Amino acid sequence: MFRSPSSGRFEFATAAPADSVPVHDPPLSPHDEAVFLLNLAAEIEHSLMVQYLFATYSLRPAGQFPPDKAALVRGWKRTIARVAREEMGHLVTVQNLLRSLGASLSLARDEFPLNTGFYPFDFTLEPLTKNSTAKYAFAEMPPENLVTGIDGVTPAEIADIIRRANTDNARNPVNRVGKLYDQLMTIIESLPASEFSAPSVSHQAKFDEWGLDEDDLLILPISNRDDAIAALQRIAEQGEGPITAGAAADPNSHFQQFLGIYRHIPEAGDWEPAFPIIANPNVRTDTNPGQITQPEARLWAQLLNVRYRRLLITLRHALEIEAASPAGTATTSRGLLISWTFSEMYNIRSISEILVSLPATSSAGENRTAGAPFEMPSSLSLPTAEADRWRLQASILQSADVVVNSLIALPSTHADFLNGMITSDSEAIHIASHVGGN
Repeated sequence: MFRSPSSGRFEFATAAPADSVPVHDPPLSPHDEAVFLLNLAAEIEHSLMVQYLFATYSLRPAGQFPPDKAALVRGWKRTIARVAREEMGHLVTVQNLLRSLGASLSLARDEFPLNTGFYPFDFTLEPLTKNSTAKYAFAEMPPENLVTGIDGVTPAEIADIIRRANTDNARNPVNRVGKLYDQLMTIIESLPASEFSAPSVSHQAKFDEWGLDEDDLLILPISNRDDAIAALQRIAEQGEGPITAGAAADPNSHFQQFLGIYRHIPEAGDWEPAFPIIANPNVRTDTNPGQITQPEARLWAQLLNVRYRRLLITLRHALEIEAASPAGTATTSRGLLISWTFSEMYNIRSISEILVSLPATSSAGENRTAGAPFEMPSSLSLPTAEADRWRLQASILQSADVVVNSLIALPSTHADFLNGMITSDSEAIHIASHVGGN
C-alpha cells in the first residue's frame, strides 16, 4: 500500500498520489518498520557501493587518452572511488543503527531486488556511461522541487537525467535514495527513547577503527534517538547536499559529484572513457549474457568472488566483537579482523584491474572484457560459537588458495601478486587456527 503524507489516505500503487510513500499492509509496529527500512537501507547502500566501485574499475588508464581527456578520466576515477568509500561508511553506520535497536546486522545485497518502492534503480554492473551516470545522479538527487538552480540545474536538464536514468530500467521506476531516508527519519522520530540501547555502542563500528583518517567518511555511533536522527540526516545530506531554507547545495555531495561527471562524459559512440566490459559479469554455470567463459578470466573472477565473500564475512565478524579500549588496536581480535577487511578491499581492487585486461569469452573476435562479478555468497551467516567463526575464516582462505593455485599453474604475468596472496593467506590461516583453538 502507499500512504499520502498530505492526505493520510492509503491507496494501491495505481491510485496513489505523487507524494505517497510505500507502507506495509497490514502496518508493522514502528520498531519493526524501522528495522525493515534499515535492512532495506543496508541493501541499497551495499548495492550502490558495489556499482560505484565497478564503474570506477571500468575506466581506462588515463595514459590511453590525450592530456585534456586524461585529466577528466583521472578526476572521475577519484570522485567515484571517494563516493564508493562514503557509501561504505553509510553501510557501516546503518549497522550501528540496527545494533542500537537490538536488531541483527545486515550485509545482504540482492542482485535482483524486489520492487519495494524504495530501490533507486535495477542493480546493474556496467561500465561508466552517460546513461549510468544519470542513474547515479538521480538516485542521489534532492527532491525535484529543490534541485532546480543548484549549480545551474534547469528543468530541461532534470528531465534529461530522469529520461536517461529510466533507460534500461523498465522493470521498476527509478527512485531517489533520499525518499527512503525521509521515511526512516519519520519512523525513528516516533520511537520511544527506550527502544535505543546505549550499551550497544561498545559493539558498534567507530571512526577511529574504520575511518582511514578520511573526515568525509561517516562512521557514527548510535546510543539514543537523537543520535539516530542525526546520523540519518547526515547520510542523506552527504548524498543530496544539505536542505536548508528551501535550497540544497554542496559541491561535495554525491549528487553534485555525479552531476559534474554527467555534464562532461561523452555520448555513446564518441570517445570511450571505459573498457567495453561485459554487463553483469558472472561465473554462474547457466548460460547467460554476462557469463565469463575465457579460462583465465573465469578463474580471476572466481577468485574475486571468494575475496568478496571474505571481505563481507570478516566485516560482519569484526562487528560481532566488543571493542577494546582504546578501540581499534591491531593486537585485538577485532583490530585484526578490521585490518583483514581493508586488505581484502585492496585485493578486490587489484583483481578487478586484472579482469578488465582479459577477454570475457574465448569467442573469435571478442572485444568485450571481463569484469568484477561481485556475486553474493550463498550465506553471510556467522556460526554461533566464536571458535567456529575463526574456523570459517580459515575455510574461506583455503577455498581461495584452490583458485590461486589454479591461476599459478597458468602462464600468468601476475605470479608475484598470487604468490604474495598465498603467503599472506597462509599466515592468516595460521592465526585463525590459533585464535580459534584448532
